[in-house]
Order: sequence, then C-alpha cells, then structure tokens
Amino acid sequence: MKKLIWPIHLILLKKVDSTNQYAKKYFYNRKKNWTVIWTINQTNGNGTENNIWYTEKYKNLTFSIILIPTPPISIEKKYIINLITSNAIHKILCHHYQHYYDDLFSIKWPNDIILNNKKIGGILIENNIFLNKIYYFIIGIGLNVNQTKFDEKWNASSLKNIFQINFQLDYLLYKILLSIQKEYFLYTKIGEKIIREYYIHHLYLKDVNSLFYFQKRKKIFKGIIRSITDKGFLVIEHNSKLYSFFNKEIQIIR
Repeated sequence: MKKLIWPIHLILLKKVDSTNQYAKKYFYNRKKNWTVIWTINQTNGNGTENNIWYTEKYKNLTFSIILIPTPPISIEKKYIINLITSNAIHKILCHHYQHYYDDLFSIKWPNDIILNNKKIGGILIENNIFLNKIYYFIIGIGLNVNQTKFDEKWNASSLKNIFQINFQLDYLLYKILLSIQKEYFLYTKIGEKIIREYYIHHLYLKDVNSLFYFQKRKKIFKGIIRSITDKGFLVIEHNSKLYSFFNKEIQIIR
C-alpha cells in the first residue's frame, strides 16, 4: 500500500460474510487503529436499517475501517464520521472522473453515494459508546465498481456502467483510504465547519421539490431538502416551515 497519512494494517480476505462483522471481532482482540478489512467476495454485507448490500464477487469494493479517534468523540457528534467518509468518497470520485460529465456525483442523506441518479455506494458506520463518548468506529463501505447487472428494484448502478471503462480495485481502494485520512486530518485540525459545508453543498436533491415518506405518520409529503442540523438530522422545508428528521424517521422517495 502506498504512503498514507497514518499507516494502515491491511487484512485481505478471499471471502467473508461481512467485513463489518469481521472488523468487530478483530477489534476486540487487537484494537489496532486504521485496520482495513478488504474482501473481493462479501456474501452477506449489511446496509443501513438491516438492509442487505448485494455485491458481485471480484468486481466491487467492499471493505471496513477500524477508526479509534483521539480524543473520543462525543455522542452528539457521532454523525461527523459519516460526513467525513461521505465527503472523502465523493471528492475522490469527482476529482478523478468528474471531467467526463458535469455534476453527476452527489451524496444522498445520510450515507449513500449517487451517480447519475443511481446508487453506486453505501456507508454503514457502527460504534462503541461509553459514558456518552465514542471510542471506536467501524466504517463499512460498499462501492459498485465493475459490476454491470443490477436488479431494477435496487435503483443501482456502477462506475463501469456510467463511464464504460474497467477500474483497478486496489488503486481505487488506496485513493479512497487516502481521501478519508485527509478528511479526518482536516477535521482534527480545524473542526467540522468545512466538513459540514461540503456535505450540505453536495446533498442529493438539495433545493429541489421532492417526495418523502414520514415513518411515524405513515404519510408521503412534498418538501425541499435545505440542510442538516448540528446533530446530522435532515432539514426539510415543508409549507414554508423547516423541520428536522433523523435517518430512521424519514425516507427520501425522489
């Protein structure tokens, strides 16, 4: 692995059910910061809200990162690692591939990567909380790279489907890891302001009339995504008023 800001400990697995599950077991035995578990064949990956992340073996990136923040992060700011990771992936994809098209990449709140209105990546972050502090994060990342066939109901695509070229997985992994470390380093030095601003600016469907499903009331309503709160909740304008929702409370339909 090429030079990074912090050295990593890379574990490459031929096959595993879930890199996040493997990372949690590994952490309890080793507790080594910046450990990366990467597999070319994940058989039972987890998405948010207990969804399954389907991925074709040998064609996509599926990996997890063990991050031990110093100092620990308060529970109120746990969302910042999601912003850091989302921004890092968005930046590296835009930097290398945006010149093909104009403004195709975006971040769907809270943790999906969107390309040309299709989901190409997802992030699942798990953590350990003690006395209102978070002492470690398991950052699970799935990115559709060279896979070309998807079930229509998934509304998914891949880098290859859009750009019509094959991508080198190990090189892309390195660039994403470096980008995540750069974003985390930026956060440790100057705080979250710039991190939040970038994330908000690149939100999918921001300032666009959209449909949402409100879980509590079993109701679909129209609104406009405007921002996020200082706890990472989504801010939606509805009938000229602003409301905030956490990620299990609201679903973006379109």
